[in-house]
Amino acid sequence: MGGSLSCRRPLNAASQPYPTLQIHVFGLAGAGKHAIVRFLKYGVPVLDAKRDDVEVDMQWITHRKVRMLLWVSEQTAQKEIANATDVARALICVVDGSDPEKLTAARDYLFTQLQETTGTPNLLILLNKCDKHSFVFLEEAHDALNLDQIRDRHVRIYACSAGTGEGIREALDWLCSKFYLQNGVYVSRKGESNTRESHIFAETM
Repeated sequence: MGGSLSCRRPLNAASQPYPTLQIHVFGLAGAGKHAIVRFLKYGVPVLDAKRDDVEVDMQWITHRKVRMLLWVSEQTAQKEIANATDVARALICVVDGSDPEKLTAARDYLFTQLQETTGTPNLLILLNKCDKHSFVFLEEAHDALNLDQIRDRHVRIYACSAGTGEGIREALDWLCSKFYLQNGVYVSRKGESNTRESHIFAETM
């Protein structure tokens, strides 16, 4: 999973005919990034992991009338989107919530990404596989990922399942709510509190 995108020409938001929200989707291997993107693409869970009728490392989707370009990778944004004229407007980090032993590695990978995307003000954590019996509590994952240490951007963690679709649309609703259109470009909203309580989606607790 996560083929290189460095050979692809990055898209300049100002040159596109329609406003586009560019999002970098990342996570450890096996977290379920591509499965989540397939759900967003087709609107229903796609359980066949071999389905390759779309280019799964770069996806156009529309959610609530917001047109999005999703870059899916297991590498850093700088390496994946070489010479990009516009950095991603938001980050989606997919974490395997059914394997507590991987949370430390997921945390380290997340903070590596954050160091390289300081200009990206919105971070959505998708704690995937909530349909599994071994799924951790949101509070446990929040603390294991050290989300309280992230003070320079909006953060929200949602429980979700790529296998059932649960929680994915609600998470995208939150992400879309963090932006507004200004002269044909998506601009991040400001002023949201950045606390542990604001990080966790209450209805999934």
